[in-house]
Amino acid sequence: MSLLSNNTLCKKFECGTCGKIYKRHSGLENHILKVKEANTMRPTVYDLPEKAIEETRQALVYHIKEKLKKNSRHVGGVRIMVSCTESQFFGVFKGYIHDYYPKTGNYKCIFKGVSSYHTLSNVLGDDNWGIKYFSQQQQTFVLSYQQSPNPNDPDPLQEPDPLQEHDPLQEHDPLQESLQDQNKTSMHTAKKRRIYKPKPIQIVICWKRKTKSDVRSIVYSSGFIFINFTISRTRVIENFY
Repeated sequence: MSLLSNNTLCKKFECGTCGKIYKRHSGLENHILKVKEANTMRPTVYDLPEKAIEETRQALVYHIKEKLKKNSRHVGGVRIMVSCTESQFFGVFKGYIHDYYPKTGNYKCIFKGVSSYHTLSNVLGDDNWGIKYFSQQQQTFVLSYQQSPNPNDPDPLQEPDPLQEHDPLQEHDPLQESLQDQNKTSMHTAKKRRIYKPKPIQIVICWKRKTKSDVRSIVYSSGFIFINFTISRTRVIENFY
């Protein structure tokens, strides 16, 4: 997986996976080295037979597809939790782990971009891992990529009304122009306040160990996979002509 971006011409070095920006190329190289180290097997991880890894993949696909409902009330951001050992997680996602946190032992994978769905299809061994079909040509799916709007496109709300033609004989009223300038300034300020950076469309998969204890300080723990993704729906209209 490529971690380099095309921002080198702007003297910015960005990780294409997580979006971190570094001022120097050496910073990005260190980041890539950490990603490589995150995919190395640790003493707490042991090799599993391929059959056990395949069963883990099937379990993850099952839990993901169970969140794909027909009703539109179930669209949007979703988070699921699946019981999973560290070895099971590593067996499935080795080579795609982006972060490892030594203090907690947590892992994180990030899948985003045009090819993210195809990548996860290879990881999970199922082309239909993120889609479920319903009657009446309806389908619910995991949203893995959404093209961002072009900032250079004109704002239709700012275009002049062609029905309102300017009268060349009409004299300019300085007071009216002053009020118009004030209105434009207030509208621009209000628009700037409404501008926000939308959350990126991505699929984040983490492994964490949850530890608890009772009143006698008896500790018990287990590992879990947390999968964060966005659900969307559509209807396929077949063309019979």
